[in-house]
Amino acid sequence: MTLFRPLFLSALLIAGPVAAAQANGTADMQACKAMAATLTPKQAEIAEMTAKRDEAASAVETTGEAWEDTEIHRRASAGHAAQADTAKAAYDEAKKLLARHELALQASVRQYNDDVAAFNSRCAKK
Repeated sequence: MTLFRPLFLSALLIAGPVAAAQANGTADMQACKAMAATLTPKQAEIAEMTAKRDEAASAVETTGEAWEDTEIHRRASAGHAAQADTAKAAYDEAKKLLARHELALQASVRQYNDDVAAFNSRCAKK
């Protein structure tokens, strides 16, 4: 009986951390699967945001050229000046929209890169 008690206590002391390590391994594996599942939708979202940003950049080019064309004739008459003002307002709005899309895209890419780094540090085999 005296030998049984120390053996039992040492078995508990060894089994406790082993069980905790196995539980942590399962939790880590589940976390890695969850993280991996979120990466693909984020890539698709970034691709969509890139397309929107590219469309906004094209709109800036188009409205900028239209404004430059009307600005040349600004001093010809009050009608031309009004057209130039309207074209300038459209150009400014297009630039604001482009800036919003660009900032949103940069924030999403930054977050995606952080997520990939976290995934690699936690889940990648060394």
